[in-house]
Amino acid sequence: MQRLSAVLAALGVTDSWLAGSVGAYQSAFAESNQRFALLVGIDAYPKNVWRSPADIDTERFLQGAVTDIEFQRELLMNRLGVDPQNIVTLTNAEATVNQILTTVQSHLVEQAKPGDTVILHFSGLGSQATLSGQSDGPVLPTLVAADSHWPDETVPVVHDLFTESLMQLLAKLRGVNVLTVVDASSTLPPTLRRGNFRVRSRPTTVQGEWQSPASMPLTKPIRTWQQLTADWPGILLQPRLGNGVALEGNWLDFSAGLFTYALTQQIWMSMPAQRQQWFMRRIDRKLSAWTGTDQTSELFGKAISQRPGIPLLSGRLPQPAADGVIKTINRADHSATVWLGGLPSGLLPYCELGLQLQPLPTLPGLTAVPEGTLRVKTLDGLRAKTTCKNLADLPIGTPIIEVERRFPKEIALTVALDPALERIERVDATSALSGLPFITTMAPGEGVADCLFGKSRSLLSATAPSPVAKSMPLEAEELAAEQSTVPPGYGLFTPDGSLIAGTTAEEEEAVKTAITRLTGTLHSLLAVKLLRLTLNPVSSRLPVRLVLETQAPDSQLLLLEETLRSRQLNGNNLSQSERLTFGSLTRNRPEKYQIRLRNAGAETVYYLLISMVDKSRLSVYCPPFNMAEGSEQTSQVIATESVLPGDTAIKYPKMSETSFALQPLKTTEVFAIACTEPLLKTWKAIRTTGFRYQSDRWAVISDPLAVTQALLHDLHGASGKLSAKPDPAAEHTLTLKSAAWATLSL
Repeated sequence: MQRLSAVLAALGVTDSWLAGSVGAYQSAFAESNQRFALLVGIDAYPKNVWRSPADIDTERFLQGAVTDIEFQRELLMNRLGVDPQNIVTLTNAEATVNQILTTVQSHLVEQAKPGDTVILHFSGLGSQATLSGQSDGPVLPTLVAADSHWPDETVPVVHDLFTESLMQLLAKLRGVNVLTVVDASSTLPPTLRRGNFRVRSRPTTVQGEWQSPASMPLTKPIRTWQQLTADWPGILLQPRLGNGVALEGNWLDFSAGLFTYALTQQIWMSMPAQRQQWFMRRIDRKLSAWTGTDQTSELFGKAISQRPGIPLLSGRLPQPAADGVIKTINRADHSATVWLGGLPSGLLPYCELGLQLQPLPTLPGLTAVPEGTLRVKTLDGLRAKTTCKNLADLPIGTPIIEVERRFPKEIALTVALDPALERIERVDATSALSGLPFITTMAPGEGVADCLFGKSRSLLSATAPSPVAKSMPLEAEELAAEQSTVPPGYGLFTPDGSLIAGTTAEEEEAVKTAITRLTGTLHSLLAVKLLRLTLNPVSSRLPVRLVLETQAPDSQLLLLEETLRSRQLNGNNLSQSERLTFGSLTRNRPEKYQIRLRNAGAETVYYLLISMVDKSRLSVYCPPFNMAEGSEQTSQVIATESVLPGDTAIKYPKMSETSFALQPLKTTEVFAIACTEPLLKTWKAIRTTGFRYQSDRWAVISDPLAVTQALLHDLHGASGKLSAKPDPAAEHTLTLKSAAWATLSL
């Protein structure tokens, strides 16, 4: 088990060697002769899957596993060009133990030839089992199938699908690229819910006898999870969120596994020239943004340590990076149905305000951009109905990209209330929160929550109890010990239920008193939400690049983000001299770091650098200016002097005595905003009373919400100058055009 970046460094894989690659997942589908996929998703489980009835509706507990299969199918067909006839799906009652094993054998093992690629995806519940007669035997990972049930007392047979059985079948493949995605977890969680999410794991260990499937000869499973992952054929992707669990959550009007949604969305957003070692890192960043805590995804399998077996992407993808694809076109009423698999999830609630999209040319000819636009009218999951304007004769499957996003002028922070609160506490919390501007409330699990409000100890212990308390693993005992050190008062929590530092009171207090105390933190969380809503690395037309590197004399590239669409449309490729070997942030020797922002285009842009520490505290970079003697450093002067002419770059720090240390980098996210117009309102909001402008340093922003609100208005104003005529919706909405700005983050 190794992180992808470390693996590539150990293999000596350089950036130039990886030019034209995105990741192992995509590479296999870019060049192989045939691609075969088996997608399994189970939401509907019978009650006898659980040891005893839980205090939740166990038959409807999972709601997003079948959605995962839809996401994967759309990705494989429309992004990676897999023949639909080569994709087999098993959902709900179809996905029995025997049917899964039989289909793996017939569809994958028997059809795939050397040079082909197979993908096996499972979404549903994971579990553990121990075999009878082995009191000290290994704990074996299992997947819960549609016909799995608790062992009968008379015939104590384990009816789960042993993960090792899948491995035995896949191991028969020779010379075939094997990719396995398991969006389920065998870790035993102390609770069925984690904050605003559901845990894809049955929280008890099954004990019984092993029975060989009648359909095929398989050997008795004996391997633990660690042993399986070391020898897994090809590459295995599985989420390890929080304490090693897989989570699913609700979005606007659909549920999905967090890992599957992040994985498929990232592949839609990736282009062939992206570097492989940052593919998983981008997935981790999506997961961190959704859960509120740092996440680390892992790659497993034999191919991780054997360079010849790694299916690296050395070819080209059949489609460019995109937000989605055209599914149907109705020329009679000028409408089209589109799939928005790559659209940032934060934009989904605002699509029906008039999100505009534009068709992209398909690879390899990325020169002529098709004319016409599509405007979203209605959205159902990730499927949208759009109206078409000036749309030429485009084939089904044409990739599309966002060109204009719209937001209401007042965007709210959504706070979920801890269900463990007493009724009077929930009433008081709802009343107090509704009295705050830009705040809305909901019950956990109803939709996307930006944070949770509740009693510290109750939220840390559970939002739904485990069906069998006596089967709780050590993790629950550790959780109980942690509760004893947490103050008893009210506090704020991340969406996955982790305590936000500094938000609890040492003593009991009234609900309204607590919310008054937490108002500043709520506003800071909303400011972060607004800032993230401006991120547009795929859709922006401004050719901008943000780099983290070590300082001279041994300058080494560590992280790089750039606007991908500008490269697709303008042909801006890295020169050979810029194709550097990527270093690692995990090294122990002390080094100094710098950030470089480059404008690779011909037109002048105005920039702003904002750092976010611990996902809440915002600071702004204060550029050093050569001010004329006696001149006043006003917000207007700063905004207009924060300029980046074409084909130039700025770096922080400029002065040699200033540096970025490694430890702050681990908890800091840096945002770079480039705009076609000066950010006048933003700097005016920054330059409030008490703000200290510290040249070539970061200065704390005293009112981050006012600053990010002003930033949205600045981007709206810059977008308006690109329109030939006034926007009739401008009175009620903020319109941001992709040609007016770019926001990147490291």
